[in-house]
Amino acid sequence: MFPGDLFVLGILIGGFLLYNMIKLFQSAASRRRVLKAGKAELAARKFLSSEGYKILSVQERVPVVTKINGKSHKSHIQADLIVQKGKEVFVVDVKTGQVAQQPNSPEIRRQLLEYYLVYQTDGVLVLDMDQKKLYRMEFQVAHPSPKSVKFVPYFASFLAGVIFVLMMFKGGYLR
Repeated sequence: MFPGDLFVLGILIGGFLLYNMIKLFQSAASRRRVLKAGKAELAARKFLSSEGYKILSVQERVPVVTKINGKSHKSHIQADLIVQKGKEVFVVDVKTGQVAQQPNSPEIRRQLLEYYLVYQTDGVLVLDMDQKKLYRMEFQVAHPSPKSVKFVPYFASFLAGVIFVLMMFKGGYLR
């Protein structure tokens, strides 16, 4: 074996070891995140109960079928909690860390709007478990009319035509 061969073999073995160490670190970090989220959700249930909310469901999955070019793709939407207080029902998203303090960030807002539309509740609650702070999110969605149908210009043109014809009859030009 030549010294260059040993060098290449060392690079291959080092790369293999580095790859496996990175995967191990990512796996451990993922487990810590899942464990932290699980603890936060358990604490969230206790907190919400103490605030007068009744827990209706935990980690409820709603199946969703998305069609792309006619082909169905199955997935699901899964909210942390569904709760009720009085007559109002809410989807609860439990957050921790920095992301919890920004409930109106685009990423979170899209996720919450998705929950709101899928679960069709009275609103969405974001629970910051680090600060024990509850944010009530409500959405008012204005559905624009289709751009191809513009009613007002057609109606205005029709009225102008009617007025013109009436003026022609009154003036004696059409009899």
